[in-house]
Formats: sequence, C-alpha cells, structure tokens
Amino acid sequence: MKSPEYSPIPILVVGHTNPDTDAVCSALAYADAYQQLTGETTIACHLDEVAPETQWVLEQFQLAPPRAIADVYLHVRDVMERDVPRLRPEQTVRAAGLIMQERGVGALPVVDDHDVLIGLLTREALADRYLEQLQLSEEIDLPVAVLLQTLEATLVSGDALRMLRERAWIATQRADTLRHSIRQGDIVIVGDQPDVQRAVIEGGAGCLILTDDAPLDDDLIAIATERALVVLRTRYSPFAAALLIAQSVPVGRVMQPEPLCCLDDDLLSEAQTLLRNQGRASLPVVNVRGQLQGLLLRRHLAAQSRRRVILTDHNHPDQTAPGVPESEIIAIIDHHNLGGLQTLRPLTILCEPVGCTCTLIAELYQRNQLQLTPQLAAGMLAAILSDTVHFRSPTTTDRDRRAVAWLEQQSQQDAATMARGLFRARLPRPTPPAAWWVESNLKTYTFGNHSIGIGQVELTEIETVMPPIEQLQAALSRIVQQQRLTTAFLLLTDILDQDSLLLAADAQGEQLAVQAFGQPFVNGSSRLEHVMSRKKQVVPRIAAVLADGS
Repeated sequence: MKSPEYSPIPILVVGHTNPDTDAVCSALAYADAYQQLTGETTIACHLDEVAPETQWVLEQFQLAPPRAIADVYLHVRDVMERDVPRLRPEQTVRAAGLIMQERGVGALPVVDDHDVLIGLLTREALADRYLEQLQLSEEIDLPVAVLLQTLEATLVSGDALRMLRERAWIATQRADTLRHSIRQGDIVIVGDQPDVQRAVIEGGAGCLILTDDAPLDDDLIAIATERALVVLRTRYSPFAAALLIAQSVPVGRVMQPEPLCCLDDDLLSEAQTLLRNQGRASLPVVNVRGQLQGLLLRRHLAAQSRRRVILTDHNHPDQTAPGVPESEIIAIIDHHNLGGLQTLRPLTILCEPVGCTCTLIAELYQRNQLQLTPQLAAGMLAAILSDTVHFRSPTTTDRDRRAVAWLEQQSQQDAATMARGLFRARLPRPTPPAAWWVESNLKTYTFGNHSIGIGQVELTEIETVMPPIEQLQAALSRIVQQQRLTTAFLLLTDILDQDSLLLAADAQGEQLAVQAFGQPFVNGSSRLEHVMSRKKQVVPRIAAVLADGS
C-alpha cells in the first residue's frame, strides 16, 4: 500500500426511477458504448425494482442486470484500500511490525476467526511497547513454541508446548551473586558463560536462552532435562534476544480494542471528516456485520469528491437518483423534453425526438462501428419495441424502425415474436395490488409551481385484469399525499386496442384532465381513444392547461 496511483472511480450510467425496459437497457448499452469510445470504466446501474417485463428481457437474453443502487453519492467502498493485511490476536507484535514495514502502513486491523474487526494495532502502540520492554521487568505469558519462532532458536531441552509465565532478563551478574536474583520459573538470557549457565539451571529458572549460538555442557543439558527446564539456543546477541522476546507478546495484548471505524456504505464525505477530525492515519472499514472490508487512509482525504454520472432515458430532476444534483453529470442520453437539471460543467447532451433512447444508442454503435454482442442487441431491440409499443405509439419514428431492423440482424431475433413475449411479461403473477399499478411506472413532472404524477401501465385486455377503480383512485390519492403532488393520474393503455383509460387522484385532477382532453369522467375514468403515449399525448396537454391557468 505504498503510495499507489489512484484507479479512477467508475462512472455510473443510470436510468430513471421506477425503471422500464428502456431505462435499464439504455444504461447497459451506453455504459458499454462509452467504455469502448473513451476507455474509461463505467458501471450500468438501476434504481428501484426492475419491472416484470424488464426482468423477462434480462433472463430471456442472458443479460447481466445493471447494478442495483439507492443513490449515486460517493461511498467509502468506492475509494477504500481493499488489499489490507489482517492480523490475528495471537500473532506476535514482531510479526505485525514486519508486516507494517513491508506494506508501508502505520496501522493494521485485527480480526477474529470470522473476519470481524476486534482491534487496531498502530505503529505508536508498537513504539510504546518497545520502550516499556527495554527494562525487561514485565512478566511474559508465552508458549515456548512462540519463542522458538521469534528467536529462530533450536530446542535443546524441555517441552515446546509449555507456557512461560515469569520475568525475562539478561544475566549480567557474576555466577556467585546471580543465584540470589533468580525467581522460580524466570526466563534468563545468557551467553557463552558456563558458570553463569550452571547458576541459572541450578537456581530454579524456568527457561535458559543461550545467545550467540553458545554451547552447553552435556552435564548441564542432563540437569536441565531432569528438571524439565526449557533451554533454547539462538544466534542473536543477548540484547537482540531480549528485544525479540519483548516483541513476542501477542497482538491481542497490545492492540486498541473496539477501534473507531466506519461502514463501507457510509458517505465518503462524512468518513473523510471523521478521519480528518480524529487526526488518524487510517480508519478501518467494516460491513453491517462488523467484518473488515478495508481501510480508509489519509491519502483518501484528497479523493475525488463528486461522483461522475451519465443519465439515460431521463433528465427531469424528480426522476433522477438521489445525489445526482451533487454529482458531476457528464452526459445525458434521452428522448424526452428537457426538465431543468442544473449542471456544474458543460456536458454531452444527446436528446432527440425518437421513440426510445436505445434508438439513439443503436445509431451511436453504427456511426462509430462499435462492437455489439447479440445479447445486448436483443436488450436494445426489446427496449425500442416496448417504448414504441411495437410501432403503435405516436412517438414512433422512421429512425426507430431502422434501428429495429438493424438490431434484429445483430441479435438474430424476430421483432414480432419478441414483442408478443414482452407484452405477455408485463403483468406480474399473481395480479399485483393497486399500489403496483400506480407506482411501478410513475413519473413526476414539474410545471411551474405544480408537481404532477403520471403513471402508466401498458397491457393487452387491460380492463379484464385491472383492480377496481376505487382501489386505484385510493392508491393515487396516497401518492399525492406522500409526495406532496398537485394531483396524479394513471394511464391504463391497451396495446392492441390502441386507446387508454385515464384515472385521476381527485376532483382537481379530473377537472384538469377534462380541460386537457375534452372527455368526461364516467364512473371514475375517462376513455381516451388513440391515446397511447404519456410523453407525447398526455404531458403536453397537461402542461398547456397549466400554462394557460398560471
């Protein structure tokens, strides 16, 4: 983790809320096209739940679904260091120090058997431990096996599984005075001094550590063996051996327990503030189960602060993902009217009057001779057939028809056969409640001071499967209250009959619709013949009435 170069944060390509097939497939297609054109990493995303029709498309043509997201804010997981060494509490501080030196970090997380964060070992804690152990006055609590490993020692006598629980110190006295200093079980460090070695063994020590590969007479080995005294031999000097013993302490005794940490889903801006205010070198990152995911480092304080996003199939603020207004929008690919988004910088806008966003993207593939897989071509074909209702919608253009013909070739699919499958897949099984009919394809439009919700469901024989009108009106009324709308409508479109029923949330909505279409409401609905397009036939008329009344 030594000063690596940043990998640019991927660009998110995302459609509108309550995504339809065009919102999902245009995000997939443009993410692929943009990556081919620029070489930048993109991720196709979707908001909310994928509609049954769209799910059918993804499964039928084996398309990997876009990433499900709740917002486009930058989160800790977008920048955190993932390649993080983990310590276990039983590892020695020496092993931890070597890892710190090798990886160039000032702190290491400590985890349990389930990768749950239980502590943090910092460089400062290691330094404090070093200073404490210079006096060698603290009792240690270590198995012989750990000392063998730390000192790179050989076992001359004794049991490698034995626990040592006394002082560790260097024998600097003469042999005749040394005996009075030894406590039962002490760990005594001795060089090539036979008389001192004998004094240690006969004085009741628990462990003799021979430094500088010092020899030990056979008779002393016999006495040590008889007394079950542990004797180790190491190549290190007495002072070096003493320091290494101090570093044999397990990490669990030195670490900071329950350290300050953040969640991988936390907003990056909030975690950056926490890291900055605490003056720490790093902040462990965990998931909701407490399992370690990575580290947020001080170099991440300078990380990109705004997410770069591309919007497909929408541009109205009310239809965007949370966080879009605070993001850097670098492109909008759409076929709807412009809806008043404000951007930080100039951007690419491809917004033209065709029946489907995927038509514009298909033309982009053709112009630039980009590679297109049959699976993605099938998804784009399905999106155009869905948005244009297989050319029945008045939004259909010759460009849509040409795009369909080209995509049929690229996907090796028949448009008519695909359309039948699409329309059959639109209604979930079992028949969903009224809230689904209102909310599954609801879009909110702002006209001056008015916010109007307009939902649409397109099916065949729709009047035979729709819930009672009273239930749909109640669901519309709830949406008006929850979202503080002026009013709301539901357009129930029969694909084959090529007309629609219009429902309103309240009397204000009915009055607005009568002014817009000149058709009365009978038993809670108004029949609109040859009206199939929300965008082209409903929104402009509502906007015109509100503009005249403003």
